Amino acid sequence: MTFPNQQILDRVTEGDEVAFTQLRSYFHVAAFKFCAVLLKDEAEAENVINSVFNKIWNERLALRAEGNFQSYLFSSLKDQIFGEMRKYSDPVARKQYLDRIQSFRAY
Repeated sequence: MTFPNQQILDRVTEGDEVAFTQLRSYFHVAAFKFCAVLLKDEAEAENVINSVFNKIWNERLALRAEGNFQSYLFSSLKDQIFGEMRKYSDPVARKQYLDRIQSFRAY
């Protein structure tokens, strides 16, 4: 059986904070590596992870647990990262944001 199993996801949708903590803990390292590689900024990676997991918790009733949660999570992380970049539509602000996250060498 792979994690997260249907029971864990069902418990999350029912508002079980322990199950949600288990889910978050299980995926945290992989999510952090994914975000840190794209952003080149560990603090920003944590911010994105926190934002996505907060959204998952707040919208848990609509969570479609039948699908692949890992794919859903990583698509959400990617969308959050690119959404943040789109906020900076002003070319100067966007360049400053990209320079800031690219100047930090996480690895």
